[in-house]
Amino acid sequence: MTATDVSSAPGSPPSPESGARLAVDYWTVAMESQDSCGACDETFAALTRAADTVRPLAEQLGLTLDITRRTVATWQEAVEHGIGASPTLRAAGAELCPAHRDSSEARVWSWRGAHHASPPSAAVVDFLLRAVAARSAQLDDFLSRGGPSPYLRRFLAVPADGAPAAGTATCGPGGSCG
Repeated sequence: MTATDVSSAPGSPPSPESGARLAVDYWTVAMESQDSCGACDETFAALTRAADTVRPLAEQLGLTLDITRRTVATWQEAVEHGIGASPTLRAAGAELCPAHRDSSEARVWSWRGAHHASPPSAAVVDFLLRAVAARSAQLDDFLSRGGPSPYLRRFLAVPADGAPAAGTATCGPGGSCG
């Protein structure tokens, strides 16, 4: 792969330098009225440390890494979100979670052919790097196709005062545009 410096052509989409978002979801299951446990807290700490390691690389790619804690409390929520283990880490199509081989609290984290009681730091860094790469590729694909159409850009480029740019159409609640 070669890198070239190409000046932006008129009408080309803006650079993603402002920071596209890489959403990292940290899922746990509410257990006995608690949305966390020691093993989950340990995993969240590992995720936070890994994020601190990976964040500068993500920022170089124009990505802002955001971690969101999420909890499921019902069977329906677990099914809706596809949560089969606690904790579960998800970002840009990547997932890292332990296996629960029985009904105990024991978790088995598998990475590179080895099994661990807690997630290895390198596994969490690897997960985040894969998510950064996937999100960067998604962003590249979107911008390579031109990003938002020129029509949409008219509406996305809203001045700080919130007023539409002069000469742009506005659509009313009835669906009519003027």
